[in-house]
Amino acid sequence: MKYIRTLVKSFMPAYVLICLLILLSLTACGRKLDPTLEDYLQPEPVNELNLTAYYDKIVISWSYPEKNRAKLSSFLIERENSGQIKSLHLNPELNSFEDRDFIFGQTYRYRIFAINKKGIYSKPIENSITPKKLPEVSEIQYKITQDGVLLSWKSENSVMYNIYKIDGQKQKIGTTDKKSLLVEENFKNQAIQESLTYLITPYIAESNIYIEGEGSEIKVPVAEFIPSKPEEVFWTVNENGVYISWREVPEKWIKGYKVYRKTASDSDFILIGDTMIPLFFDVEYNINNLKSPVFYRILSAGPLKESEPFEIKVEVQSG
Repeated sequence: MKYIRTLVKSFMPAYVLICLLILLSLTACGRKLDPTLEDYLQPEPVNELNLTAYYDKIVISWSYPEKNRAKLSSFLIERENSGQIKSLHLNPELNSFEDRDFIFGQTYRYRIFAINKKGIYSKPIENSITPKKLPEVSEIQYKITQDGVLLSWKSENSVMYNIYKIDGQKQKIGTTDKKSLLVEENFKNQAIQESLTYLITPYIAESNIYIEGEGSEIKVPVAEFIPSKPEEVFWTVNENGVYISWREVPEKWIKGYKVYRKTASDSDFILIGDTMIPLFFDVEYNINNLKSPVFYRILSAGPLKESEPFEIKVEVQSG
């Protein structure tokens, strides 16, 4: 600055000075910052390397501190198999990679490095897996119960099972090491389809290693969900109407109850209402206007079909 002040006082015109200051300012803004010591430190390794083998792929997954990802240029994955090594650089934003080039029964060792923007490698994290072709799930059967669907199959030793429900998408609904699983079903407030589809897959799990087989599907026709018929039906009539009650059926998946009525003037039973509880109140008839017998049918409603009816005759004896 002392030099600049000297120039001003001596002979440099004002506009030349302004141009020089602008040039110096631009030069300072575009200058690349000097590297810091931290830029040359070895980056942190990934936290863990998990391997999951399916019937068609091996999924390699890992985790890394989010705050340090911006310091990385890439992850490097090395795969070693039968003395051959393949390597692949991946975007530092990724957390997983799928390897579909493998053979059942062969061992694959994976090694992952984090690489910072100075090209410095982290310590490697390793894991290995030997994909196995797990036994097929066979002899799948189903039984509709009061709670839902009891699935059963032929089980194999040391193998566990995942149960998925396929309803537009694949949703895991349970796991077991046994040869059966009860799936609770509820058809209330949902669209009814012709069948329920379940997928049962075998799997084995160890520390950081998971292998899952292809599995097998089974379809259960919804039309086979037929509830029990109502029992222990009672009625009473007074000035307000006809009260009908019955014992609740054991099936938890029913959509409710339907009540039909037939009078002397009706050729057949007519649906007069439905209820979610085992109780119905008919206000059309009461003790004062019930001059001839009235017949009622009470049924349990399944998702597609109704139960057998329970019929009662309601009449008021004169005198």
